[in-house]
Amino acid sequence: MFVMVMASGISSNLLYDFAFPSHWMRVCSYIMFGIACAIFIVLQIYVFVHAYYSIKKDSFKVYFKRYYAGVTYGPFWGAYPMGLATIINYISFLANNEAAGTGNAKRLIVLAYALWWYDQLISLLTAWGVSFLIWQKYDFDKNDISPHVTPNQKSAAETLKSVLLLGVIPLVVASSSLGGFTMSPIFIKYFGRHIQLLNIFVCALSLFHALIFVFFIITIYIWSLYVNKIPPMGQVFSMFLILGPLGQGSYSFLLIGENVEKYTHLYYRPGHPYYNELLVEIIPWCFKIIFLLLVLALVSLGYFFTFLCFISILSYSKTKDATGPKVKRIYTFHKGWLGMTFPMGTMSLANKEIYVIYNNYVPVKTFRYIGAIYGGVCICWTIICLTLTLLQSIIKPVYFRYSKWKETEENTSTEKSLESSNDIQESCQDDFTRLV
Repeated sequence: MFVMVMASGISSNLLYDFAFPSHWMRVCSYIMFGIACAIFIVLQIYVFVHAYYSIKKDSFKVYFKRYYAGVTYGPFWGAYPMGLATIINYISFLANNEAAGTGNAKRLIVLAYALWWYDQLISLLTAWGVSFLIWQKYDFDKNDISPHVTPNQKSAAETLKSVLLLGVIPLVVASSSLGGFTMSPIFIKYFGRHIQLLNIFVCALSLFHALIFVFFIITIYIWSLYVNKIPPMGQVFSMFLILGPLGQGSYSFLLIGENVEKYTHLYYRPGHPYYNELLVEIIPWCFKIIFLLLVLALVSLGYFFTFLCFISILSYSKTKDATGPKVKRIYTFHKGWLGMTFPMGTMSLANKEIYVIYNNYVPVKTFRYIGAIYGGVCICWTIICLTLTLLQSIIKPVYFRYSKWKETEENTSTEKSLESSNDIQESCQDDFTRLV
């Protein structure tokens, strides 16, 4: 459910700071941010209400086992901290721009920082806790499988999917979220040097830990592609999830490199006991060059998986799924479409940031255009998905119920009119009988 928050949240971030910025896009970002916050609040209330009634009906143990312990629902809780991270990013934008120079700037940046620690805690619980629960037991009963299939074979065929990344990616997203405002002017004004240094180290630790974890999962997923082939038509959009850690990891590396440079220039000035003009210039650039190489490696892999995802979708262009009451095609909308939005947005952020940081030294405008393409696809696809979700989940059921009610009313009125006509006919017959 929180995938809708991720989609609308990342779109608001992209609209606010697009590769080719404009005023109307920033205005549109306000609307998209409002939609993201509204969806987040509604879903947060729904989760609490659903948990309350589920626990009341069964027990906490049954609820926990059903929605946390297993591949079916467990990894999808990663969408919650990722959606919240996009909201935190936007709050930091407002603190450093619209609210700058006012009393609200401090409140907004403190709110963003407090929410980030909460987001980081949830990300760790998702990455570590849900992963442990998945590793602890099989997600099915061993007695229910065929005697010719071992539990290992069933698990390898059904559970080694890209959705496993959803539990780990929040750590990468949290890293880039904190890196986005750690050395911003407002944060520097209200938070001390030691907190800034702590944030840089926390960003780096979270990022490296998550990326190593992610590459283990990607390796297993590629093995699954060789063995089990590409996912079926209803799950093919889940392949886009691999772009998430690649794009967001690249973006986080770039932000950490920038933060190291800002921190060094801010605190190691002439007169400092450890000041050395050569080291002050060399150390930040060592980080920036090494991180640029890592970013190019991640982004290039992202280009490959982008091609793989789209070609996989096109391979189902003539496929029909007649298992349900209606024939489904690859263009039939389902909730899996939302899996394409956030990963494309992260690739846009990474490519745009390469241009922003390095274009002053070498001409890399191509990355700006690539970022604009990824961002445009993300925003347009988000609007399409939100519109179709609204149509399918709210408008269509309401219209269906209204049609049923209207049909019932018409049938009732028809029956009443028939009854009244029968009464009139019987009355006329009685009068005729009396006359005779």
